[in-house]
Amino acid sequence: MEGPYGAFTSLHRTRPGALMIAGGVGITPVRALLEEPSAGDVVVLYRVRSAHDAALVDEVRHLVAARGGRLHLLTGASSAGVRPFEPGNLHALVPDVTERDVYVCGPPSMTAAVLDALRTLKVPARQVHAEKFSLA
Repeated sequence: MEGPYGAFTSLHRTRPGALMIAGGVGITPVRALLEEPSAGDVVVLYRVRSAHDAALVDEVRHLVAARGGRLHLLTGASSAGVRPFEPGNLHALVPDVTERDVYVCGPPSMTAAVLDALRTLKVPARQVHAEKFSLA
């Protein structure tokens, strides 16, 4: 057996705190990362259209609470003007974002928006770990 590969492992940690951003089913690797002993100080932003769409939210809430972290469930349709990942909004949710490792997993458009915001906020690239997914 070999260890895990990809961006979603604690092997990539550079900071004691982590911001984990998930969109839709992108919560699955975030949930797994929360189970790692080195999860540390965590903030989770979970983007879904509605609370009803938030798969695994109870498990994630429990894992985050066990670490004394924070979970923000971000609901609403982008088509209705909801833009939680614009730089100002992201900074308001996580004022110390530049001091954290940031893990991002979600649909390509959400991931691109988050990565753009992180660049604008000047989060060092070495602290950004992203996985993209799309439906075939």
